[in-house]
Amino acid sequence: MPLAELTSQIQDLPKKIDKLRLMQFLATELVKEEDANFFVANQEYAARAPYNCSEAANVLMNLRPTKQQEPNG
Repeated sequence: MPLAELTSQIQDLPKKIDKLRLMQFLATELVKEEDANFFVANQEYAARAPYNCSEAANVLMNLRPTKQQEPNG
């Protein structure tokens, strides 16, 4: 199937979720081609969250007034 025809069919997908599922499928296929051990189906992976990062938050808050005081160029 030519890419132009495939692109047309993708654009005609009725739901955004179908496009997201297609993206997920393609990403998974690419990973399989690159490294079979990179992603394991039905495996849980830890999601990192920025909790207890008060030091980083303080640095950003200290930079904020500095950025606001800079003249608009």
